[in-house]
Order: sequence, then structure tokens, then C-alpha cells
Amino acid sequence: MKIIGIDAATIIPGKGGAGGGIWIYTKNILIALDQLLEYEQEISIKVFANKTFDLEFKHIDIVRIDADTEKLLNRLKYVHIMLPRLCKKLHVDVLHKLATEVPFFYKGSMVVTIHDLIINFYLKKKYYGKNLFQLLKLNYFSYIEKIAVKKSDAVFTNSESLKDELIKLYGNKNVLVTGLGNPVNADALITRPKKKPICFYCIAGYYPHKGHARVIKLVECLVSKYGLDIMLYFRGNPSHDHFFNTIMEQIRQSPCRERIVIENYVQQHALTEIYANASVMILLSEYEGFGLPIIEAQALGVPVICSDISVFREVSGGYACFVGLDNMEKAASVVDDFLQNEEAQQFNITNGFTNTKRFQWGKIGQQLLQAYKSL
Repeated sequence: MKIIGIDAATIIPGKGGAGGGIWIYTKNILIALDQLLEYEQEISIKVFANKTFDLEFKHIDIVRIDADTEKLLNRLKYVHIMLPRLCKKLHVDVLHKLATEVPFFYKGSMVVTIHDLIINFYLKKKYYGKNLFQLLKLNYFSYIEKIAVKKSDAVFTNSESLKDELIKLYGNKNVLVTGLGNPVNADALITRPKKKPICFYCIAGYYPHKGHARVIKLVECLVSKYGLDIMLYFRGNPSHDHFFNTIMEQIRQSPCRERIVIENYVQQHALTEIYANASVMILLSEYEGFGLPIIEAQALGVPVICSDISVFREVSGGYACFVGLDNMEKAASVVDDFLQNEEAQQFNITNGFTNTKRFQWGKIGQQLLQAYKSL
């Protein structure tokens, strides 16, 4: 029997949205694999887990590691020293890293999931500012990413757009697009509020590429130029302190500051509760590897307004209101037309809901099992 070691010890649930995209991927992939193992005779899976890991399985073995991986030095020691030794001790045949921080000295068979190429994007855009530590950190992860692609027998990605990026950046590689699963477990369309104000929900961590500043400017334009009654709700992980503080200052100076609400993360909140009062979901990212809030909103029957980037076109199936990022006045005109057109909104709701049916965690789990067996 082939033993697969899945490293979840460095995956920390994010305190924003529904818990962070990589954590959502980790949780649902493991649940899907555990269900599939009931009928699987060739594969055994061991998950390396930290103290924050609270999942339980019937067929997957959990291996607890004694390291606080939320602390940088502890994580580096775990990834590059402890993890290779653990794999050797447990006779792991294939190591699956759920993110690109792979061990330098691991010589066994390995696969990696790459969720985006945001490190290269940040270095290109110089989003580290004058923070030398941040620059060093970005360069470390950029280097690790190259090692991950080079050393892995297979690379799993979430979108065709990301696959194209990977091939362009690193050359031909065994890249398998697995996608993400439908974030809503059952048909759970919410009842959108019909009364004013129009509630814009931006579910995104406070990072420079996520577009919070543009969303504020867009709302300001929609209110001042088109007279729309809008409330804007932000919900996300504020771990990027400098950027979070910058957005808070922009809100304080905004003429629409009374219309902007910061919602705090509550671990127990389900997606239906998070989006319960949403008229629309808005996401104006410059870059993404997938864009999970798009299918979260679609699965709940909430129309989507998003930036016109290739991965959003792919993930949404084209059923969204797409706006350019260069001119917020022009974007406001497009959004106003969309908000005034109930037929267009309903078209996107109906087809967007259907679009989410192609995202299935069970299907991804089957793809991973087949990949494990082929190595």
C-alpha cells in the first residue's frame, strides 16, 4: 500500500471571510479524500497537523506535530528539518504539500498545490514598500516556489489561467488543474434584500492586490454621481497591518464613511450568514489564482461584480458584471447600468448558480488519488 503524507501543519485558518482560501481548500480536500478512502485499497493517507487543526477523520490518520508553525522560525525548522525526518520515519512514499513552502532537503517523491503566483506579482509591483523584512520574506517564498515546481513530480493548480502562468514562468511541467469545490454543500439560495439600501459585500483579506481602495472609490462615485443608496461591507483577514491601516484611513476621509462597515470574523458563521444581507458581491482584485468569493456568491444566488481579469472570466463562467480597473468613473457607469437592469442580474444569478455545479470536492479528491497512484 502506498503511503501519502499530506502536510497541513503550516496551514493556519485565516481570520476573515469564511476562514481563508487555502484553509478552505485544505479542509474540504481532506474531507473528500477521507470519504473516498472507504473504498480505496491502494492508498493510505497520513495528515501532519498542528495545534489549530480541529478536523476528525474515519480513514485518514492524523499525525500531530510538536511545533508552533504560526511563528516564523518554528515553521522554518519544521518545514526544512522536521518534515523530511517525519516522512522518512513514517515511510511516506509521496509527500503532498498543500502550499509551496517545500523542504529544501527532501529527496522523495513530492507533489505540490500552487494556489496562485502572488509572490511574483508583489515583487513585480513592489508592494513590499520600504519594508526590508517584507522584501526578504517575499524573495524567500519566491525561491521556495521555484524549488517546489522543480522538485515536484506533479503540480496541482486551481484554474486554467494559473496553469498558463506556471507554464509561461517555469516551462513545461506536469500541471493538473483540479479547481476548487462548490463552497456550499447543498442548495442554499438566500433571499436577497429587496429594500434599499443596496448592500455591497466585499469578502477579501486586506492585501494590496484585493482592491479595497478601488471599491471605496467606486461606491463614492455611485453615490455622488448616480445618487444610489449604497452600504458597503468589508470582511476579511486584517493580517497585512500596514495596508489595513491605510484602508481604515481612506474610510475615515471618505465622504461615504458612514456607509462603510467593517465586519469582524466569527468562526461559527456559515456562508449563508456571511452573505445573508448582500445585494451584490464585489471583488476588484488585480490578481487572483482563483477567486473563491465569486462561486460562494453564485452558489447562494448573489450577483457578482468583479474586475475583468481572465481568471474571473473563467471561474464565473462569464456570469458576472465585469469592470475595468483603470477608470472608476467608467466602472461606475457599467455598475449603475447593471444595478438598474433586474433582468441582467437575474440572468447572472440563474446561470451563476448552475455554473457552481461544475466545482465538486469529490471530483478533485478522485483526481488527487489517481495522481498519487501514478507516481
